[in-house]
Amino acid sequence: MSAEVATAVAQARPAADQVAAPWQKVPLRVIGGTAVAGILLPLVLSRISIGDYLITLLILFFMQAVVAQSWNLIMGYGGIYSFAQVALFAVGGWTSAVLVHSLGWNPFVAILFSPVVALLAAICVVLLTIAFHELAHVFTVTGPRFISGGGYGLVSVQTFQFGDAIGQQRTIYLYYVALVIFIIATFVIWRVIHSPLGVAVTALRDSETYGVSRGINQFRVRLILFAISAFFTGLAGGYMTHYNGGISTSVFDFSRLIDLLAMIVIGGWGTFAGPILGAGILIGLDQYLVAIGDYRALFEGLILAGIAVFAPQGMWPVIRKTYDKYLGPEPPAPAPPIETAESVSPLAVSDEPRGGD
Repeated sequence: MSAEVATAVAQARPAADQVAAPWQKVPLRVIGGTAVAGILLPLVLSRISIGDYLITLLILFFMQAVVAQSWNLIMGYGGIYSFAQVALFAVGGWTSAVLVHSLGWNPFVAILFSPVVALLAAICVVLLTIAFHELAHVFTVTGPRFISGGGYGLVSVQTFQFGDAIGQQRTIYLYYVALVIFIIATFVIWRVIHSPLGVAVTALRDSETYGVSRGINQFRVRLILFAISAFFTGLAGGYMTHYNGGISTSVFDFSRLIDLLAMIVIGGWGTFAGPILGAGILIGLDQYLVAIGDYRALFEGLILAGIAVFAPQGMWPVIRKTYDKYLGPEPPAPAPPIETAESVSPLAVSDEPRGGD
């Protein structure tokens, strides 16, 4: 092949897909717009009659979405079926509760240790299973009184204080703290997914043999994934402990585990936005159906079963597909075929006469 043909072939090669991991760029406009909207939203809601109630729901949504995203990072992207997420949430909550209740620490200082201890708990457990959930439950019930609170948990823990702020003003401050945690956790998880680490994780999920054959250290990759997931889960647990003013053994109820799993499945297993959407749907359903009392669980189950039947991959893939079909940009035109040595005529390779002609 002549130099001219080689140059033409090189120029015809498509550029790297900037949307695909790990080259996807940081969406600064999306982050900035979300941050501005999040800052202004409570100021708008505070002017309506049910504003405090809606702000409280948003705080709950932020924390549930953080935990659901962290769990989806392990199971949806990592393909590792771990059921210790609620236990890690409790580890973070209990850590901050003990430091404040038993040692007299400031809640804003104690919450910083919640993700660290949850991370250490995740690293110490080689394979996080439902057994760890049960072991943590037993320890918080039968352990030392400064941890177990007599078997009922630590139900009188100092809450976050913002000077003299009370009532609606304090609720808005709590909202901003939850918003910061949610934005940081969401951005870090997005960055992990769209990074070489995310590519390695999905490679191990899709074909462990292939991933290992390409030089991926599966133990190190999955350990980092567990650490990131546990860090933000523990941070959410610490926040909710000081938001509620305590933590009880009811945090280990099986229904909480099912709710978190439902958020991931409803939104979209193994998708970035799925757990966030699932958290919003489940919290909204729970509050909307509260008026029907004991029948709430039945109606929730029927609605979730309908979603599972008609959208088995979750709601986010359905929404994304609908958007791409009706509102999305037109797909780019196909690239022209690349000329190769076989497709180039021998006469086109060189115009110089050959020796002996």
